[in-house]
Amino acid sequence: MSKKSNHELETIFQEKAKYTEEAVQAVIWELENRNLIEKTTVLYKDPEKEEDIIVLSDSKEKVEKNESPFEELVLPILYSKKAIQGFTIFFTTIFGAVLLMQNLKIMNKPKARLQVLIFGISYTFGSVILLNYLPKIFFITLIFNLIGYVILVEFFWNKYLGKELEYQKKQVWQPLIISILITVGLVFLQFLPQILAQ
Repeated sequence: MSKKSNHELETIFQEKAKYTEEAVQAVIWELENRNLIEKTTVLYKDPEKEEDIIVLSDSKEKVEKNESPFEELVLPILYSKKAIQGFTIFFTTIFGAVLLMQNLKIMNKPKARLQVLIFGISYTFGSVILLNYLPKIFFITLIFNLIGYVILVEFFWNKYLGKELEYQKKQVWQPLIISILITVGLVFLQFLPQILAQ
């Protein structure tokens, strides 16, 4: 934080919802060091929790020793569990797996990404094969997709990203448009022989 300008520090403090409590606390300490604000016991209140931010002593030591780089204090921008749920249920498990893989890429977990990719492909192909032998009912497809979502989130997300991970929600418009185009393309290819036969 000491390398940041006064304006940058003020911007971070004004947009504190985007940052961890440790980052905001580090900004406050730096502003105090520069005598831009007075030292106070209650530095600011968290509007959601309606309680004072608790200053962690070990966080201050890390900041003073420059052990914690600024990038680690910014909340990562990830696709939410709800986004993964929507893509898995309304498209297929592979679509939800791709979103989770993007999250794992941002969090720098290459081995976990590979595991999610292998699971997404094998589960989707396995589902397609099984659904060919089962009655053609949308409800059955929905159950398969729900099971895929549960595995993606309850197992892979919780194991590699953590159940209590704090993050900013990433917009889903781009993957949504791509997913719709892929789905429309696949449906078109499925009915192409019938169109050509006419």
